[in-house]
Amino acid sequence: MGRIPQETIERVRDMADILDVVSQYVDMKKRGQNYFGICPFHHKKTASFSVAPAKGIYHCFGCGVGGSAINFLMEYEKISFVEAVQRLGERYGIEVLHTQDSESKELFTYLYELHEMAADLYLRTLFSEKGKTILAYLSDRGLTEETLKQFKIGLAPDSWNTLLKLADQKNIPKDAKNKSGLFSSSEKGTFDRFRNRIQFSIFNTAGRIIAFGGRAIDPNDPAKYMNSPETPLYHKSDVFYGLHASRNAIRRSGYAIIVEGYMDFLQLFQAGIQNVIAVSGTAMTERHVAQIQKFTNRVLLAYDGDSAGIQATLKAGYLLFKGGVEPLVVVTPKDMDPDDWVHQHGADAFLRGIDEATPLMQFHLQTKNAHKLRTAERSQFIRGIVKDVAEIPDGIIRDDLMRILSQKLNVNEVDLARAMQRERSRLKTRGAPPHEVSKESVEISFTTKVQKAQVELVRILASDDLDSRQIARENAHLDMFIEPTLKRLAEALMPQYGDIHYPSIIDSFTDETERKAVAKLLMNHIPCTDPQQTVKDCVHTLKTDPLRKKIQEARLQIRSLETEGKDVTPLIIEIAELQEELKALSG
Repeated sequence: MGRIPQETIERVRDMADILDVVSQYVDMKKRGQNYFGICPFHHKKTASFSVAPAKGIYHCFGCGVGGSAINFLMEYEKISFVEAVQRLGERYGIEVLHTQDSESKELFTYLYELHEMAADLYLRTLFSEKGKTILAYLSDRGLTEETLKQFKIGLAPDSWNTLLKLADQKNIPKDAKNKSGLFSSSEKGTFDRFRNRIQFSIFNTAGRIIAFGGRAIDPNDPAKYMNSPETPLYHKSDVFYGLHASRNAIRRSGYAIIVEGYMDFLQLFQAGIQNVIAVSGTAMTERHVAQIQKFTNRVLLAYDGDSAGIQATLKAGYLLFKGGVEPLVVVTPKDMDPDDWVHQHGADAFLRGIDEATPLMQFHLQTKNAHKLRTAERSQFIRGIVKDVAEIPDGIIRDDLMRILSQKLNVNEVDLARAMQRERSRLKTRGAPPHEVSKESVEISFTTKVQKAQVELVRILASDDLDSRQIARENAHLDMFIEPTLKRLAEALMPQYGDIHYPSIIDSFTDETERKAVAKLLMNHIPCTDPQQTVKDCVHTLKTDPLRKKIQEARLQIRSLETEGKDVTPLIIEIAELQEELKALSG
């Protein structure tokens, strides 16, 4: 996609009113200089979410999210930086133009237009005379006309070029048609990819159609499902089907139900169980886990009740654990899927399944009849579980799962701990370290004396008091900041002699974890009663701590050399010199 010129971004930042933007989604009430409301990003009912209009930033004291108006739109709507700038530009009357590159704004405009055109064609066909049989089938499956139209379920004509003709009539460029994934080419020419299939429109989180899933009508068709290929719009490992419609329900309920198919999703959503999403056309991936983690850290897996569904459940469950998301399992009746379950037995049956959701480890042991396995099979089964659990980065989760495994199968915890240690060592040895915790689940904290001294200096540099900022600039220098995040923040603040443009500074931190920490620091302004003394104390700490560390390291070297009978005179002299330097600073 084309890039937005920096000058346009700065205009949008300057014009965007953080309170105006946030108030569209959150009920805010004034308290002092700032405004407070219930955080839209986690599920507590306390007003921990704060907006500072004077600084143009927001921060939640509960979950730690924070940033500028652009960041808020990106996080809440789950859209890209470019899309957020575009929306704010439209809101405040700023024309947001893009510089041109190989995937320019025009290409994306044509791709979206093509997908809307296709969805309209498929929907019209379904509700035409040609679609009567399929419409009746979908109605028998329990889907209402309202649901079909809301999610733009349609029918691809049994034709080679209906969509292609429409695209040509609209003068869609060849490059856009080639990159859309809606057409195929051969020696005989170009033709429609989807023909004579029930079409499920796939939306991005902003509610725009980016792809399709086509279900075969002909029972003899070798491909029951055909999905759009990867395109500039569609990256299947990032997309959950239905998330654009269910994200608010997920936030409200505090958990997401994940199913495998389009029909599973549609049946549950229509039945009023709307905190549901589907992985369709692909297995669960780490990128899916990162996506769901933006909305919740608790998932109920409701996959098909056959052996393939059970295997997929286990694979997805351990992947969720690795990403810091707690998985539970809704046990689907044998050889049924959630679509059949709800259609045949009603939503109440599924809701009872939710109430009886099973922890993943318990589900794993039950479905594999682990207690009935013979000794060799049992040993192999346990090693397989240890291998999965070893890749979970959170030690507390690992220990808890191993404790459950020990209790359920009467295995010595010490033996399991040894097996776990061997597996973790093997992972590191082969150069594939255990899966790292998503940065979005990690919080940067500054707890040591040296870290706190850097924090205090940053707060003074970010204060409204120009005299205090000048004192910090004259006495501190960048080399004193050893924490990377704090050093970058200090580097941005030191040149600020007049008003500080907080949104620009906070937007420069693209890493989510860093931005949370920076937003918290900039929002938590604590008045400094004696900036002169505070700066002096912080600078003293930052100058003397490295000397103390050097002295400690030298003493450790002396002990090591003495045991080897070697001369330690140079180190003794070095310590004496360091102590003199330390004394001079403390004097």
